[in-house]
Amino acid sequence: MSDVSVKVPARPDVVHVLRSVIASVAARAEFTYDEIDDLRLAVDEACAQLLSLDGGAGLTMIVRDLETGGIEVLISIDAEAAAWPPLGVEHTLGWQVFSALADEARFELVEGHPAVRLTKRRVPAGTI
Repeated sequence: MSDVSVKVPARPDVVHVLRSVIASVAARAEFTYDEIDDLRLAVDEACAQLLSLDGGAGLTMIVRDLETGGIEVLISIDAEAAAWPPLGVEHTLGWQVFSALADEARFELVEGHPAVRLTKRRVPAGTI
């Protein structure tokens, strides 16, 4: 699978597009239904964190296939953030949700813009 990149307006009413894209990509990568739901929820929570910033015109999501049997999702907003991640974010419900749903989750700056990176690995068939 090649990388998938999607850019949408930075508005809560279009986050469903990113949830649909991640679900489609994960299904093509043969994730289970539960793993797909985890990814959809993690993307939703990551977007909620990013949309709490003022001034962003667009959200960008890039999904990369990992050779190790998983996918990496990078979601960024084209807003300027004086302090990213916000202080105490590790203690918020949003952080608890998406860090529990993804195998790896972290806040970062990408080209000066706030971003969230999530990694989810497939559970090998027959191990559940």
